[in-house]
Amino acid sequence: MRRSIQRLSLLGRFSLLSLLLMCVLGGVVGMVLHGRIEHRALADAERLAVAAAATGSQAALDQSDLVGQIGPARMLELDKKIAQPLASTGVIRSKIYKLDGSVAYSDDHGEIGTTTNADEVRGLIDQGIPKREMGRGTGDDGTGPRTLSVYVPIRVGAATSPNALFEVYLPYAPVAADIRSDTQILYLLLALGLAMLWGALFRIVSRASGKLHRQAREDHLTGLPNRAALHAAGRDALGSSSRPGRTGALLLIDLDRFKEVNDTLGHDQGDHLLREVAQRLRDVLRPSDVLARLGGDEFAILVRDLPERSATADIAGRIEHALRRPFDLAGVAVELGASIGIALYPDHGDDLTTLLRRADVAMYEAKRARVGVCTYDRATDPYSPERLALVAELRTAIDNDELVLHFQPKIEIETGAVAGVEALVRWQHPERGLLAPIEFVPLAERTGLIGAVTRWVLQAALSQQREWMAAGLEMPVAINLSGADVLDTTLAEVIGNALVENAVPGRLLECEISEDTVLADPRRAIESLGRLRAMGVKLSLDDFGQGQSSLSYLKRLPLDEIKIDRSFVMGMGSDDSDAAIVRTTIDLGRNLGLKVVAEGVETDEAYADLAALHCDVAQGFGLSRPLPAADLRRWLDARAASVAA
Repeated sequence: MRRSIQRLSLLGRFSLLSLLLMCVLGGVVGMVLHGRIEHRALADAERLAVAAAATGSQAALDQSDLVGQIGPARMLELDKKIAQPLASTGVIRSKIYKLDGSVAYSDDHGEIGTTTNADEVRGLIDQGIPKREMGRGTGDDGTGPRTLSVYVPIRVGAATSPNALFEVYLPYAPVAADIRSDTQILYLLLALGLAMLWGALFRIVSRASGKLHRQAREDHLTGLPNRAALHAAGRDALGSSSRPGRTGALLLIDLDRFKEVNDTLGHDQGDHLLREVAQRLRDVLRPSDVLARLGGDEFAILVRDLPERSATADIAGRIEHALRRPFDLAGVAVELGASIGIALYPDHGDDLTTLLRRADVAMYEAKRARVGVCTYDRATDPYSPERLALVAELRTAIDNDELVLHFQPKIEIETGAVAGVEALVRWQHPERGLLAPIEFVPLAERTGLIGAVTRWVLQAALSQQREWMAAGLEMPVAINLSGADVLDTTLAEVIGNALVENAVPGRLLECEISEDTVLADPRRAIESLGRLRAMGVKLSLDDFGQGQSSLSYLKRLPLDEIKIDRSFVMGMGSDDSDAAIVRTTIDLGRNLGLKVVAEGVETDEAYADLAALHCDVAQGFGLSRPLPAADLRRWLDARAASVAA
């Protein structure tokens, strides 16, 4: 029974339990009121007997009637004064007892002179109050119709206190009829009243239940289904899609630059933007597709009955096109982008929880690689068995110093001198050989190991720098910081302790951060970087132009240099747009008083073009690949010799 009730909805449980409660309440109230009705009816009968005693018997009798036996003439007189008037009121029998328990008068003359329990009669007289009893008939044999007998103490003659007992027998049938009639009316009115009350409560609870149900399954801001509703739709859709050949997909959408809009234009405009995004997404989907907002700026689309797997590319394309059009917010044209992760049913999972997790992996990869749309690939899943095993191996690698640093030189374009090096981590895997950062750094970022990797890189870079300083070489070294590193409140303390431990001045350490890192939480990023800058550490904004940095944040960051993303540098010789971006970035850096570093320099032509644009520093395979420390020293000697020549 309990399990059945628990399976009912809130409204169903209320209906059942409240109905039971109303029935119980109605029964209890009915019983109480029925008792009151019965008591009132009996009290009315008692009052009739008391009135008869006061107006009839008590006035008709005198003291001599209680002494000896009443004669025939007196009997006829008392019949006229007592019995006959009482008969017209419905009394079926009347008696008068003396103190000794004998019957002084009765409308049944045969009972006159008979005796009953004297103590009982005297006790009723001494009490001085009426008493009623239920019985059958008017005799002592307990037969006949139900009757109500009322005993009323009376004063006869000049007595100052009751000295006789008047007994009246009333038929119970009229009393019972009155009780039954009043009770029926009572129960009818009570039922109608409780039914109306239950109906009113049901209506209120029904509305509240409907509202709570909608709130529990609907996003209050956009009106879209929420995560719970998406899971419910997923159970229905995937259950109905389980027939052979039926496919589906889950698309996870994360808006780019939404936090920047919130911080710049305010949360009201951010909310308006989310509603606009929701409407645009509705417009490009089929009625059978389920669009949900999972929270923040994250949306999900459940696509049922895909005609073919490649159709997801068309859906993602329509979404990108819809979100690429500028949004008008408070008179400001705002451009958004989106990172879209796709998981296919049943290829990547047969339940919504699995599809959501794998679509999230794909979305993260799309955001990391800046490709816009990405379909789930087991090879990039940090939670696949192979990747989880790699995570365990990476933990061991950090503890066992299996990580190694390679250093890539940065060249001052005007003089050709080495301006410093960038420390790039590699993993000397005991079985798989030397692994590039792309094979384990994203995994470390997703699993929380990036902080340990960064600390290892910091210690290794400063230790190497200490060796170079001991050999008379002051070489500025740059390390990369992840978003988690920048937002770590202990970052400045960790770097400060490492500098002191290795006796390296802060000016010889440079920390590179990405645009996405800054935009994730600009306020905390600015505070964290400000503490590093106070220690003399140089700060560089990496991959500039690839992300979506706000110039308002750029001017507030305590930067020393910006690095132009390699994709623009490598394309500047063949693409006018890339060339324009490189030129504009160099001008921007110069106007802001920042050094500008061009990454991805692989040809002499690119180097010459950068020199013509007065770029400060170049870095790339055309100058040198990342080298182990020993090879770097030989490269530096060779470079110095060639420059001197």
